[in-house]
Amino acid sequence: MNPLYWLDLRVRVRERRLWIMPLFFLLIPLLQVVLAMLGAYTTEVIQPGEVGTTVAMFAIFTQAGLLILLSPLASAQRISQEREQRTYAALANSTMTPSALARGKLLGAWTFTLWLSALTLPFVLGAALWGGLELWVYLACFALNVLVGLTLSTLALGLSGLFGRSLSAYLAAGAVLFLWCFAFPMFGGLTFGLLSSSVTKSLVVNQVIMGGFFFHHPVAPQIWMVMRGSGVPSVFQDWGGWVPALGVGVWLLLNLLGYALAVRGLRREVY
Repeated sequence: MNPLYWLDLRVRVRERRLWIMPLFFLLIPLLQVVLAMLGAYTTEVIQPGEVGTTVAMFAIFTQAGLLILLSPLASAQRISQEREQRTYAALANSTMTPSALARGKLLGAWTFTLWLSALTLPFVLGAALWGGLELWVYLACFALNVLVGLTLSTLALGLSGLFGRSLSAYLAAGAVLFLWCFAFPMFGGLTFGLLSSSVTKSLVVNQVIMGGFFFHHPVAPQIWMVMRGSGVPSVFQDWGGWVPALGVGVWLLLNLLGYALAVRGLRREVY
């Protein structure tokens, strides 16, 4: 096993403020579960499946949102911090190659992301007991949430390798996150607004715009899975399985890009 992986894990475990993350991560799904239960008591007629669907959607998308926020924050300083603390020279002069160093840092970030993902798993399983969504929806959304968390961890690690300061890496990771989560959907909406109605009625044009601006969004495949599993009518369900496959493909390419940036950053001169 990569020795840098265990070193990175020990550093994360010894963080004094680490207990805040699981507490914050667990309180939000717990709050949503309580709200769903209270809503069930105040409604005259409600099916258990409706409660299960509500709880499941809150748990799935709360997990996705927190992974999207916490994963890059936990990885954006892993390489630049070595330069700031004057420990990068020791890493660069070790027997490990830059690729092995990047893999060790990356595995540490991924393990941290998987640990965060496991914290809300009991809430998702509890929602499954109520019904409402098929089991494959829970499993698929959980896997997609983990994958997008790993993708953002890898991108943040790559940006950490490019920049010499942790603050610069944090700002760059935040800019990428804003561009991906907010700017692209806004540009897509503007594109729909600028095109004439006759053009936007074309199926091919709609698919190109949606694929270019929306379907690779960090929560787009999860939304598609939940909509299909809950039976909500939507035209995007009829477009086939390429809709979530496109998002997953883009995420995998971003993983490769982040890893390449991390290796490139570790190959830079110490001075």
